[in-house]
Amino acid sequence: MSIKSKLKEFLILAFLLVSSFMAPDLWAQEDFYENGPLLKTVKIGPHPIYTRILIDLTEPVTYQVKANFAEKRIILTLPETQRGPRVRSKTFNDKNLEQFSVSSREGKVIVTFVLKQSNTRFFHSMNPEKPQIIIDLKGKSQPILKAKIGGLSPASKGTKSSNRKNGKQDIKKDNSPSSGKVRLAGFTPGKVRNLISRDEQEKEKNGWEDYQKGLKEFQSQNYPNASKSLKEFADNYPNSKYLGQALYLRAESEYRKTFKELNPNYDRALAAYQSAMRKDPKSKFYDHALLKVATIYDDIGYRLEARTLYNQGVNKRKKSLYNETRRNSLAAMLMKVERFKEAFDAFQLILKRSPKNLDAKAGIFAIANRFYEKNEYDQALEIYEAGAKRWPSELNEKPEINYNMAEIYFSQEKYDKARKHFFNLLNLAPSSKNAHKALNRIGDTYMLKGNYQNALAVFDESSKKQAPKLNEEEKPVLDQEENPIMEDSADTQYGRIRMADIGIRSPRLEVNDIVFDVSYYYKPFPTYEKIFQEAKNVEILAEVTLSRGIAYLMEQNYLKAIEEFKKLFPLGPESRFSQEAERFVKQALIALVDKYSKQKGMLPILYSYSDFVSLPVKNIKNAKTLLQVGEAYQAIGMYPEAVKFYEKVKVLDSEDSFRDRIFLNLGKIHLEEKNFDEAIMVGRAFIKNFPRSKRLLEAKKLLAQAHKGNGNFLGALTMFDELLALSKNKAEVHYLIAEIKTEMKKYTEAAQSYQNAIAEYDRKERVIPDYIQKSYYHLGTSLFKMNRFKAAIEAFDSAKELFPDNPLRNWADYLLIESYEQQGDTDKSKDEINRLVKAESADPILKRAAQSRADIQDWEKQLKEG
Repeated sequence: MSIKSKLKEFLILAFLLVSSFMAPDLWAQEDFYENGPLLKTVKIGPHPIYTRILIDLTEPVTYQVKANFAEKRIILTLPETQRGPRVRSKTFNDKNLEQFSVSSREGKVIVTFVLKQSNTRFFHSMNPEKPQIIIDLKGKSQPILKAKIGGLSPASKGTKSSNRKNGKQDIKKDNSPSSGKVRLAGFTPGKVRNLISRDEQEKEKNGWEDYQKGLKEFQSQNYPNASKSLKEFADNYPNSKYLGQALYLRAESEYRKTFKELNPNYDRALAAYQSAMRKDPKSKFYDHALLKVATIYDDIGYRLEARTLYNQGVNKRKKSLYNETRRNSLAAMLMKVERFKEAFDAFQLILKRSPKNLDAKAGIFAIANRFYEKNEYDQALEIYEAGAKRWPSELNEKPEINYNMAEIYFSQEKYDKARKHFFNLLNLAPSSKNAHKALNRIGDTYMLKGNYQNALAVFDESSKKQAPKLNEEEKPVLDQEENPIMEDSADTQYGRIRMADIGIRSPRLEVNDIVFDVSYYYKPFPTYEKIFQEAKNVEILAEVTLSRGIAYLMEQNYLKAIEEFKKLFPLGPESRFSQEAERFVKQALIALVDKYSKQKGMLPILYSYSDFVSLPVKNIKNAKTLLQVGEAYQAIGMYPEAVKFYEKVKVLDSEDSFRDRIFLNLGKIHLEEKNFDEAIMVGRAFIKNFPRSKRLLEAKKLLAQAHKGNGNFLGALTMFDELLALSKNKAEVHYLIAEIKTEMKKYTEAAQSYQNAIAEYDRKERVIPDYIQKSYYHLGTSLFKMNRFKAAIEAFDSAKELFPDNPLRNWADYLLIESYEQQGDTDKSKDEINRLVKAESADPILKRAAQSRADIQDWEKQLKEG
């Protein structure tokens, strides 16, 4: 190999190799869109040093970059990619880039960048936030190589090159020093040869070939082989300068391999990332790995760890490219625990920094959807309206938002606005799952406004729509010709019910028999009966029952109306149909009593009234339901009412199915009322009489707490130690032990138990238990009482960061004041005093104490200065 070619390998290949590690996600490629990836734009982006070229795509692709510095060319190849209509070749007035040209052939797009300088450094990477390739250029006027061939001047060299191209003369290559000289600016040929020799030795020493093997497997997306090769490299070359890169690539290989699995287990990927971060913490890949570890913790439900790592990246790496992703993830975590207001504020802050952040925009609408699902319509509508104003195209791209907004407007009786959004849904997504419901809602808006003619037209169209018949697997049933069998849907039946309702309310409309199917309108009661027998679901059954009851009520057939309405009460007090039935029963009863009163029928009046008062839940004779009602009273402290219901359950519970549960509940009442001796008796009796009960551990916990209440700490600790061996929730038991140790003033043991509680609790729980939050704060208090002020400060800071709204926060702030004083850090002590004094929600006594301490500090300062 010639000196010139070796030199190019050394100088140019180095740039390409460095750039290949600029983006860990460089070779990531998701499923293509139906028509394949599309090159959207090529443009110059902002950068203070480099010329930044931004290549926007519709999705990530596996791209290739080749550089020919001799011809001042960089060629970007995008395989399986189409050229967008807005992409044009362009010339620039730029210090590094002269122009670029775009061509398409053989199913790929080729972008050629023409450089101003042959000595140009360049880096390329894939934007981790969106499908975009980034190329940075920086040229230098000083040439990489200085060459002299046969003593010719640059002009004569150009002439001979031209002649050679015309076939008149051929210049032969000669590597001898006399015929041609190739040298690196500032280096002699001997130095260049030594440089190349050392480079080859360095490559062999650092396992260059083995590293390249693993890298190529990674680039080929063969992640299992890549992980294996890179692990072997790490084992064989523990001191290689490529070790850090190999470790991070192996971790990424493990992650991508696991990500494709049906039930992914990220243990190996997590261990690989942590190993890479531990062995090479200064790597440029550390930030990316930090994000991936947080993401893994987030995916497997370790929310405290994930939140800590996300915040670590945001707070300690201010300029990280991944911070926007981290902020999105932190906001999404708030949504997972239903802290929607905080999540909304977080997404808004992200959009303030990055107005085009798609994840934040999607998060805003997702929060609105969650409010909608929880029937918190005011909050949902406020977000929907603001979002629709800010991103009007979103309602076109996600037409189901129209349906949610329309439903909210409908519930607010804003029927014109509701109708507008229902129509938008039908126009934008006529095959949507909610399209038929939207059609019926449009009819309802006309009907509720008394416009029966328009309502009838809409419901007539609804009554004719059918849906494919589905089997048990929710798949369409096909006929012999492989066509789906159509049948009436629940929404179809709803339209027919409403046509019958209009027939009752306005029976004299001018109806065109040719246009409308008039049978549902003219024969309402047969329509009700047919749908009652063929109802597609419980909601349609309730709907037709309610309509038939109203029809009887309007015909003054009050007894039949009441009988229909009574059928709806088993749906429960939360049901709309039950609530409507109660309202109409009252109307029917008032009318019926008035009718009997005019007829002097006293006994029928008493009968009707007694029948009415029997409808509420007072006479329920279901033992389990009564027990649950009693437990609800107990939960809010109404113990006498609870005991009354327990006595009713004892009478009804002939098989003693709930005897142990009632017995334990009575013991808990004794404990709450501080009748500790009685609670101990109940606990012991329960353990003796119900040794196989699934509530046995609860009874032992009750007994331990009763011992604690009586001051028998050793008895309580003995019972809690027994519980530790049996209970699955060891974290709570450790916390209860810590509380006893605290009362015994054994603060060292208390601190250890609080730490055990924190370590043992199940981090997959959606809501962090209150005793875990208290454990963080009480741990700091125990350390403070042990005079371990530095450790106490760390514990309090951790508790405040994780649970800033906990009621113990103010007390922690006060103890921090004294901890900093004991540490001799007067400035931080004053900061904590000022924070506590200014806190609006702080306890007044603590605020006065803090102010007093501030006054003492000022007095001591004046005394020293005096």
